[in-house]
Amino acid sequence: MAQYPLMSPLVDFVFKKIFSGSKKSKILLINLLNAVLGLEEGEKIEDLTYLNPFNDKEYKEDKISILDIKVKTQKGELIDIEVQVTNVDNYRKRALYYWSRMYTETIEEGDPYDRLKKCIVVNFLDFNLLKNTEKYHSIFKIKEIEENFVLLDDLEIHYIELPKFKEKENINELNDLEKWLTFLKDAGKEGKKEVIEDLRNKSEVIDMAGEMLEELSKDELARQMYYQRQKWIMDEKSKKAYAELQLQRAKEKALKEGREEGIKEGIKEGIKEGIKEGRKEGRKEGRKEEKIKIAKNLLKMKINIETIIEATGLSKEEVEEIKKSMEN
Repeated sequence: MAQYPLMSPLVDFVFKKIFSGSKKSKILLINLLNAVLGLEEGEKIEDLTYLNPFNDKEYKEDKISILDIKVKTQKGELIDIEVQVTNVDNYRKRALYYWSRMYTETIEEGDPYDRLKKCIVVNFLDFNLLKNTEKYHSIFKIKEIEENFVLLDDLEIHYIELPKFKEKENINELNDLEKWLTFLKDAGKEGKKEVIEDLRNKSEVIDMAGEMLEELSKDELARQMYYQRQKWIMDEKSKKAYAELQLQRAKEKALKEGREEGIKEGIKEGIKEGIKEGRKEGRKEGRKEEKIKIAKNLLKMKINIETIIEATGLSKEEVEEIKKSMEN
């Protein structure tokens, strides 16, 4: 099929070119969104309007911007589609921020709140973000914690973590979303050419996306932009890996120094406590000697043992032992 190595659809400007760069792009994006949102017949997206259509100029002038696709459906709902290959900043909060920004765009100042429209953020991630689950597709809404009912349907955030998606050997077993994820994840990869060709032979819409990817991959300017974008991505991953390594080393150093300092402090505290306990024991011993001395004087005065016990606080056995030692 392709005479040039295929670009990866996960590189953001390639994704945007395929899904918002031509009339065919609308067909592809509608199909992809219906698969992601799991919409049934009667609920499916039938038409959409691009709110930020593809623009070559933005890539030529800004090679490191994070690009998205924003659309409005025939129902007036807004959808923001993000593709991210590196885990930069706080991505959970970022997705929520994008949603909140879109939500405010659905109403004019002075309008009643019931005019607010549902907003959806779809995130395709080439890294694992959510440590709480092994699912590759997670959907978040506003729900009551105990009874699990939805407060309102206006907020919906999707995270699709591609590293968690495991391809199936049998193409015929793939659902619509799995077909798209296989294409997005494997197109342009060495050793996956037969899988993609098989997938394209079985899906007309995936074949259309494959044709667009082939055409884009032949374009010299697009290839140069692609290589620059890949270089930037690799640089970002390297910087992140280096920063994580430095942070880990700093933690280990702090832990080691903390242990050593803890040992020193422990010795100091031990000495202090020993002196304190020694003094306490010394006072105890001093008081005991004083009691014995008093008991001896009382015994010399022929005072009965019961009175001596009451006066000194010594036990009967201790007083008798003192008396016995005096007699010897």
